[in-house]
Amino acid sequence: MMKPVKILYVFDPLCGWCFGFSSVIKNLAEDYASDFEFDVISGGMIVGEREGVLAPQMADYILNTIPRLEAHTGVKFGESYKQQIASGSLYQSSVKPSIALCVFKDHFPDKAVAFASVIQNVQFVEGQSLEEDQTYLSLITPYNIAPYPFLEQLNSEEYRSKAYEEFNYARQLGVSGFPAVIAVHKDKYYLVSNGYQSYEELQPVFEKLKTFE
Repeated sequence: MMKPVKILYVFDPLCGWCFGFSSVIKNLAEDYASDFEFDVISGGMIVGEREGVLAPQMADYILNTIPRLEAHTGVKFGESYKQQIASGSLYQSSVKPSIALCVFKDHFPDKAVAFASVIQNVQFVEGQSLEEDQTYLSLITPYNIAPYPFLEQLNSEEYRSKAYEEFNYARQLGVSGFPAVIAVHKDKYYLVSNGYQSYEELQPVFEKLKTFE
């Protein structure tokens, strides 16, 4: 049975504020799974000319922002991730983790929100590289996804194109900052949140969306 409202979670795998928001959206997706269809759209925050080794100024900015982000959202960034930033050698690109999410959604579309959180956790907490194929093999193991077909798709032009389609879709939605939550009802789009908001702030909005028919 079609659900009348679809929830779009527009994020980027490399967005620290999305990492802070991940438990909020994950809990909402679990609590309202029977009410709404949820999808994750990758926004393409760091693509094209922005891809590359993190510049010293940006590294300083991120390190200075982390304490405020942790205090506001309650998440904790791992020391290994902080050390990578400070080392001046961390390569940044939104493309590969976004492709991985596209591949995963073809297997388990209803678990996309949870997997987006897993991708962010492995980087921001564990400090693993999102550029390495091996990172994703460990992430898909609990889902019993065949590893070699997954890697073929991860490195294929087909799924790279799908990721860029999502980047374009995010721009068409008018999203310029992450995270964002958008409700879709009868071809109308409603901005639910733009930027971090707590579960307590968003729950009344989700309750109201339940009344849409």
